Amino acid sequence: MCKRIGFAIVLLIALLTACISGGETAVPDEAVVVSPLPDGDRATVDYIIDGDTIDVLIEGVSYRVRYIGVDTPERDEPFYNEATQANEQLVDGQELILVQDVSETDRYGRLLRYVYLTDGTFVNAELLRQGYARLVTFPPDVAYQNQFQQLQTAAREANRGLWALSEMNNPAAPAGCFTCERNSLNCSDFNTQAAAQACYNYCLAQNGSDIHQLDGGGDGIVCESLP
Repeated sequence: MCKRIGFAIVLLIALLTACISGGETAVPDEAVVVSPLPDGDRATVDYIIDGDTIDVLIEGVSYRVRYIGVDTPERDEPFYNEATQANEQLVDGQELILVQDVSETDRYGRLLRYVYLTDGTFVNAELLRQGYARLVTFPPDVAYQNQFQQLQTAAREANRGLWALSEMNNPAAPAGCFTCERNSLNCSDFNTQAAAQACYNYCLAQNGSDIHQLDGGGDGIVCESLP
């Protein structure tokens, strides 16, 4: 198993902090790059699974890597092929630097990592910037949650990538509640109970069901473990 890695990364503020005057959000026109390069495990890409998961080789040993903080469409969802291709264009055949946050693996045994190219491109952030991924938060691995949120907001406001789909970018929907058509969210996708409750209430009004199965207790109060 890969060693645990500590890290301190200086991000290019002009790219990750996307706010401009007037309260609007600018979409960075260039790739999200970090400087200096972080310390981490060196790996080579072996196989692209989908938009947020790859197989890599580290010193000849194969590992499956799940990108921290992002979620791309599954095989039966719109934009699956586009997200997978975007990930492939970024990392296929590349040498990577893999950096751990807090957790070593997820419940499926996949390494949880921030992924960087050797030119400094921050792959997790770049998928959000291009609009091929959605922000997903699983504490305690939240080092870049705020920066990732800024990138997602910018991509969403610019209708980039999957946000061009009407079901993903409904201005009437509460923040983070991008669809009521299928079960695509869980409590860990929300920062507060109020945000989860707003999504639950909205989808209940839209189609009469708890489509995301947020109300485990069946009492109308969802995600009660959230702050």
